[in-house]
This record gives sequence, structure tokens and C-alpha cells, in this order.
Amino acid sequence: MSKTYLASLAAVTALSTALAAPLSAETLRMASQGDATSLDPHSHNESFTNYFLANVYEGLVARDKDFEIAGQLAESWEQVDDTTWRFKLRDGVTFHDGAAFTADDVIFSMDRARSEASNFKHVLASVDSYSAIDDMTVEIVTTAPNPILLNDLLDLMILDREWAEANGAEEPINLQQEEKSFSATNANGTGPYKVTSRAQGEKTTLEAYDGYWGKIGNVSEVVFTPIDNAATLVSALLSGEVDLVMPLPLQDIPRVEEADGVKVVSSPEARTMYIGMDQVRDQILESPVEGNPFKDIRVRQAFAHAVDAQAIIDRVMQGQATLSTQYIMDKVNGYNPDLTRLEYDVEKAKALLAEAGYPDGFELTMDCSTDRYVNDGQICQAVVSLLARADIKVNLIAQPKAQFFPKVVAPEFGTSFFLLSWTPSTMDALNVFQNVLGTRDLDNGRGAWNISGCSVPEADALASEAAVTMDAAARTKMLQDAMAMMVNEVCLIPLHVQQLVWGAAENVDVVQHPTFEFPLEYFNVN
Repeated sequence: MSKTYLASLAAVTALSTALAAPLSAETLRMASQGDATSLDPHSHNESFTNYFLANVYEGLVARDKDFEIAGQLAESWEQVDDTTWRFKLRDGVTFHDGAAFTADDVIFSMDRARSEASNFKHVLASVDSYSAIDDMTVEIVTTAPNPILLNDLLDLMILDREWAEANGAEEPINLQQEEKSFSATNANGTGPYKVTSRAQGEKTTLEAYDGYWGKIGNVSEVVFTPIDNAATLVSALLSGEVDLVMPLPLQDIPRVEEADGVKVVSSPEARTMYIGMDQVRDQILESPVEGNPFKDIRVRQAFAHAVDAQAIIDRVMQGQATLSTQYIMDKVNGYNPDLTRLEYDVEKAKALLAEAGYPDGFELTMDCSTDRYVNDGQICQAVVSLLARADIKVNLIAQPKAQFFPKVVAPEFGTSFFLLSWTPSTMDALNVFQNVLGTRDLDNGRGAWNISGCSVPEADALASEAAVTMDAAARTKMLQDAMAMMVNEVCLIPLHVQQLVWGAAENVDVVQHPTFEFPLEYFNVN
């Protein structure tokens, strides 16, 4: 009998036992294939890092157990006019070192998120100004009406000004330059858990914060261990050494389903995997070919025709993914149901390459992580094999994310062909245009992850209009039209939306969000 538990979009949870009896303090032992890249909340906009830190740091608003936007450090808010929002902060909140939380910390954190080294400028891209009305009230003024300001603020974590200044952490760690700072290995948030020990790449221990303003389940301690070897990860779950692995290697789903004392927990994830191609440089990196073939749309089309995304789903992803026609999943606002993908056709790919001046193909290098996404290394190996059928020789550089991300997101983006993904934390396509698809304009917080350098000014204009349009139907149509433009330009090659699959001990109740958030305050060990 299968023991796979299907999660709804909102959550996977079984709290009846917890509600019926007093909760006892328990330790939850978690493991994943990679570690959080930093403890600095404004440094690296990477999903796993963000959602790990969301258990330590908090924002003005957050997703609750049911995936609805709810007040967190903001107790309430109101729109004073079309562009002015006033947030009443929660009284009695303290940071983990006991310092009181005030509006000054919010202002400091917003300044910090806007600083040059920050990877979170997009959060405040629509904001003109912000100020503290008093110790417990913050006012935000946008440049124009912003229909999804609350969604944008989901990614803004609040840091204690005094703690940061006392420890030389006024600016976020610059991951691209691999700088080290106090805030990279230490944390002081207001969240349900505080960091008690941190050994990058080895182990991080969290402890329930006694002074937390909200409610916490019965998990009093969390011991997180990165385990990069898939077989070792699953063995740790089956032997009882760990209670939760996330994600569960797909090839081991049947093994876990058949084992005693463990279960598979699964739900759709809002993450779209894609292949990126450098469309900016005159000369692509790490390739003997002269010039930049990717500037020719025929070459980009050829690569798309040569990659059999359905075969990758069937063989590499074990069927645990959905074919993508675009750069967001169907549950994200702005998804365009009329779009189709370029069909798998090797002969068409060869013809397009010949037409573009590459009858014998060419050689290039692909950068890929091995411990960030589900089967990322295997996906890249499959892409290399598929492209070889179209006479494209790909030299694969597969590396742990600790080396991959500093290279890929370096100031000049150190790759010309790569595998990446994006999860819009807002569940709105505007987030993807602001970060991945919009023409790069880092001074205004746009295109921080537009590593391909693709630029479609008409799509930029539609996305900008959608950003200030309060009519929901009208702005959705704008986003759909902009998405069609990006897909038609083959800015990226969409692959699939992966399934969120975890392995857990039978006595562990969890909450899964489609953005990969794992809010530990809702977890319980029975």
C-alpha cells in the first residue's frame, strides 16, 4: 500500500493529535542535499536560503499555515491613499538577544535591502520613500499604485539595527565577491527559532525562542545537516538518523513508500527549471567558437528543439514534474494558457543551426549545480547528451552550489550557458519579470537574475504597466502578453515545474508551501 501523502496547495498537516494533548518538547533532525549559503538575510536571494532564514528572521507580512498573506511583524495595515501604506507594528516583540523591535529596525532593514551589495533590491523596486511615523508605525509610499506591495514585502526580512552596527554588519555580505562578515555566520532575528550553532556545510542547530510573540509547535530544537550524497541522505532517513529529508531523491520514492516508519510527502512546487543562454556578450565564455551564437534567435530555437524536456521528465525526474511552456507554473498569476513550447525535433535543430552559419554545430561550456535542485546534475547530463545529437558539444562543469552561485551571479555573470530555476515568492508573474526576464537595470532593482541578458523592451513596458494597474483582470492580461513575448524570443528554454517531494518519519507532521517554504513553527513530532 502506497504511503505517499499528497499535499494541497496550502499545506500538508495533521494537527489533531497536537491539539488534543499537551505538546512535549521534541528535536527535529532535518537534512537536505545542500546548505543555506549564508545567514545574512539580504545577501543571496536563493529559495532554500531564504526559507531557512524565514524561521529565524521575520518580515512585516508572511504566508501563514494556509498560504495566505498575514501580518507578522506588522500587526495591521491600511492604505491611506493609492500610493501610501501605513503599517502598525506588533507590540512586545523582541529580537533573540532581548532587544526590543521598533520601527527603526524596519527602516534600517529597508535601507540595507536597497544597498549595493544586496540581492533584494527588487522587494522595494516600487517604493519611493519610507519613514517611521513613531516607534511602532511605518509608512511606505510607492512611486505609483502597487497592487501587490504586500506580496513584494514577503521577501523583506527585518534585522536589528543596533546588533548589526555593533558587529560591523551594516551592509549585507557580498556573496559574489565571497566576502565574509559577522552576519554570514551569526543571526539575530525575531522569528520562532534562534541559531545556537553554525558550521557551514556541516551542521546548523536552531532552538525555539522562548520570547517568541507567536505560537510554536512542539519542535523545540532543529538540527539541520546537509548531506550531498543521495544514497547517504536516504539511508539516514531509513535508519532513523534524521526525521526529514528535503527533497527526497526521486529514485528512492518506491523504497521509502515500502519501508516501515517513514512516508513520502508530496505537493506541486512553484519552481520552473530552465536553461539560460548568454545573449549579451560579443564573445561567449569558455568556448572556442568565435562570437556569440546565442544572439541569433535561430540558434536559441535550435537549442530548444534539441532538448527533449519530456524525456527528462520521464527518465531523470521519474515523472515527478510537469512540462513547462513558459517561465511560471499554471497557478501563478499571469500564466498564459495559450502558449506552447517548441517541439523536440533534432533535424529541425540541425537545419536552424546550419541556417545560422553553424552546419557542423559548435562547442561550448555549461555550468550546473549538483546539490541545489532535484536531480540538477542529472538534468544537465541529459541536456549534454541531447544536444550532442544536434552536433552541439557541451563541456559540463558540474559543481556544488557553494561554487556554482558565486560564479554564476558574479558582477559580470560568469557563465554563458547554464541551468537555473525561479520560484516567484509572490505567486505573481511580475516577480519573474522584475528578477529574471526584465531588461537588466540593477540601479532600479530589475533583472538581478537576468543572467542571460535577454531584453524585450515591449515586454518591459507591459510589465511596468502591470506593476501599477489596480484592475486585476487587465494586469493579468498584460502579464500574459508580456510572457508570450519572452517565450517567442526564446529568452530561456523552459524545462519543467518540479514536484515538491520530501521523505519524513511517520510521526512528523509538516507543512509544505508551493514556494518551498518550510515554516517550522507549524511542524510537530508526535
